[in-house]
Amino acid sequence: MKTTLMKHELIISLICVLLFGACNEDNFEERLPDLPTEPIIVLYENDVHCAVDGYPMLVSLRNDCLSRTDYVSTVSCGDFASGGFVGAISKGEQIVEIMNYVGYDVVVLGNHELDYGMQQMFDLTEALDAPVVCANLKNIQTDTYPYPAYHMVRYGEVDVAYIGFTTTTSGTVTSLSDEQGNPLYSFMRENFYENAQHFIDEARRNGADYVIALSHLGDSEKTGGHPNSTGLIAYTTGLDAVIDGHDHHVIEEQLVNNKEGKPVLLTSSGTNFQYVGQLTINTDGSVQSSLIDITNGNVSADNETLQFVEQLKEEVSGKGNFVIGHSDVDLMIYDSEGNRIVRKQETNIGDFCADALRSFTDADIAMVNGGGIRTNIKRGEILFNDLYNVMPFGDMIATGTLSGEQLLDVLEFAVSALPTEAGTFMQVSGLRFTVDPDIPSPVMKDTETGMFSHVGEGERRVSHIEILDKQSGEYKAVELSRQYTIATLDYLILEQGGAGILSCVKPDSIYWGADIEVLRHYLESVLGGNIGSEYTQPQGRIIYKYFN
Repeated sequence: MKTTLMKHELIISLICVLLFGACNEDNFEERLPDLPTEPIIVLYENDVHCAVDGYPMLVSLRNDCLSRTDYVSTVSCGDFASGGFVGAISKGEQIVEIMNYVGYDVVVLGNHELDYGMQQMFDLTEALDAPVVCANLKNIQTDTYPYPAYHMVRYGEVDVAYIGFTTTTSGTVTSLSDEQGNPLYSFMRENFYENAQHFIDEARRNGADYVIALSHLGDSEKTGGHPNSTGLIAYTTGLDAVIDGHDHHVIEEQLVNNKEGKPVLLTSSGTNFQYVGQLTINTDGSVQSSLIDITNGNVSADNETLQFVEQLKEEVSGKGNFVIGHSDVDLMIYDSEGNRIVRKQETNIGDFCADALRSFTDADIAMVNGGGIRTNIKRGEILFNDLYNVMPFGDMIATGTLSGEQLLDVLEFAVSALPTEAGTFMQVSGLRFTVDPDIPSPVMKDTETGMFSHVGEGERRVSHIEILDKQSGEYKAVELSRQYTIATLDYLILEQGGAGILSCVKPDSIYWGADIEVLRHYLESVLGGNIGSEYTQPQGRIIYKYFN
């Protein structure tokens, strides 16, 4: 009898344990988190794009935070490896050197970490001292994840899980496939939110008191159906905050409701170290964020980090003096009298740059604003530095669509300042047109912002617009209702640069590389390393009916 009773008690105990455990697993989000005994400060940046002069200020801010609390971490939300000379010359390797010197705690992949190819991305992240997280990069062939979904950091008795997400627009088809075109990796667009919830739940089950997403998704709704950071919050539960990147937006503190209607903090620090973000988990468990402007002189640079960065920049400047090609002709932004013309008429260097973008993306047309083309390429050997100095701003190549009717308005704005030069004058590829600068420009701008508004009534300057047909190689009249693909700079269609000249373009969210890499690819792979006689003169794409 006693033995039977003991067995019954044991069975009841086991049932209780199982039920309690199941109950805990189903309701692990309801467990009250441990509260930090001191504030936990997370300093973050996103979309630095090789703006290396900001790292010394970041270290200085961290040192200041450490004087106030023992719990300080430094994280990156991606796009650190490309977008500037230091990254381009070393394919991101020297950016990683700086980040290792600074000392990061967690890093998430940005789409531009793939600018130098998949293998180089793996090499760069292997060289990083900090753990790299990405919950949505999957090896299709092995059904495995190259990176852990999250990294847990303990602050006293409090565990914080940093979970990483990378935009599903990342990677060209080539970089994610083998030589035969078979897909190797996926960023899991189709089941993104379900996958995210799985790993958020796993982090909670593994003891996370707080779960912070380090995302490189962007908050914009114009993502072509790709998941974004607001969707990450809205379609999941269990996140305490999302630190975002990708769209270069400045978001100090925004609350977005999750799937259960609970507010979750969203923040983002812009780009190029415009700000450093500071997310704080307070001792009462609340989470808040702020942005610190490091461009106004109020934040001093850490001297040792500054010296390291300056020394590396000096070393890098000499490393670009290697030959990558040859030119049989002078590609010029000036005329024979030394006057700059790239901002008011077609030039052979403008043709070269626009052709590189159209060739790389296979778009119908390409446009590069004259203000973005900064110097000549002299005949003879072409050094990497020579090519970089042509387009030195570290822009990324973006594509999208616009109608033939919208193209008319874009071209009208592009020539609106003639005969005066303007940075918004477009060098083009894949189209040609006639312009009459004697006709008063009908373009209207916003009187307060100077942004492009619309084309008014009256005669237009631009006429006879023709698009190069890919099949026949002949120019054909533009079709007003047809949608055309355009390749240009992200500055123009994603950041509304150039006074919004390409604001009508609908971005297609397809990822392309950095401008320097696209120019280099065109020179080396398409032209066979030599700029030939076809670029001796401008190719007659912009025809002037009359021009002084």
